Amino acid sequence: MLVRHYSRRAGVVDTPGAHKQHASPTATLGGVAVYGAFLVGILARGEPSPKLTTILVAGTFLVLVGALDDLQGVSAKIKLACLALSALVLDHGGISVWSGGPGFFSFLGTFLWVGLIASAFNGVDNADGAAPGLAAVAAGATFVIAWCTWQRDLALVSITLSAACLGFLCFNYPMPRASIFLGDSGSLFLGFVLSAMLLLGKWGASSWHSAMVACLVIAVPLFDFAFILLVRGLEGQYHRWSDPITICARDHTYHRLIGYGLKPRQALSLMHGLGALCGIVGYVLMLLPLVLAGALFLVVVFALTWAGVVLARVKLPGVYERSQSAG
Repeated sequence: MLVRHYSRRAGVVDTPGAHKQHASPTATLGGVAVYGAFLVGILARGEPSPKLTTILVAGTFLVLVGALDDLQGVSAKIKLACLALSALVLDHGGISVWSGGPGFFSFLGTFLWVGLIASAFNGVDNADGAAPGLAAVAAGATFVIAWCTWQRDLALVSITLSAACLGFLCFNYPMPRASIFLGDSGSLFLGFVLSAMLLLGKWGASSWHSAMVACLVIAVPLFDFAFILLVRGLEGQYHRWSDPITICARDHTYHRLIGYGLKPRQALSLMHGLGALCGIVGYVLMLLPLVLAGALFLVVVFALTWAGVVLARVKLPGVYERSQSAG
């Protein structure tokens, strides 16, 4: 509430635009509120571990970059560079895709993972309640899996993030409309912290188990990211190398569900429910032998691919425009 009040008084609001749904200026910087709640929850438990400190330092940096973007705009190239720097901090702190691997390739893998998840949450933040709800579900699933596998410290971090998202969702859920938006400060932070937590945990008997469980926990944002990249490419929307990260449009999964005939809250409930279902599948997959786990993972991939084909048939003419902060 304090952040919302400050945003309104300071004029830090998101104004209506061609690819936006709100009809009046709405307070932004909601990510600062989520970050503050998460930070208070973590520090209340005592001094954080070295690896958690690494996540907090890099996450704080991204919150500041995202807040600057919410305030005055930051180019996509600069945000990408900042994500690379944050990934470097993680890799240097021992949180990486390839622990013990060659330095450059360890960093590259970590950067690709962090950049993918942060971008996916940034992209799915296209409707009231979408990104914080999916983050709450993903963090909740991470909590359950971590707690059941005796990764108690990671479980407590996960439930703290989920609680922060749920608290913010009270102000961001469309009832009938959000009173504050998450902003880039929040979407980048949530994607970054979730990607780091999934790297930090052990999610099965093999690295293949861990990779599949991690993808399932955040399956809906990943699906949305891959879906719009592919559909926009097939529709000939890419003319420059930067277009995949600078095009802003109302053509995401949420918008396609609305175009398919669902109401806003129904679309959100479906996305959140699918996220929870994928988290449950991830837990089951973790307990299976590798061959059966791989088969189950492929079933999920096939089901999401079929859903993508159905959604791609929903026509949404005249929805594309380039980001104003691109450069």
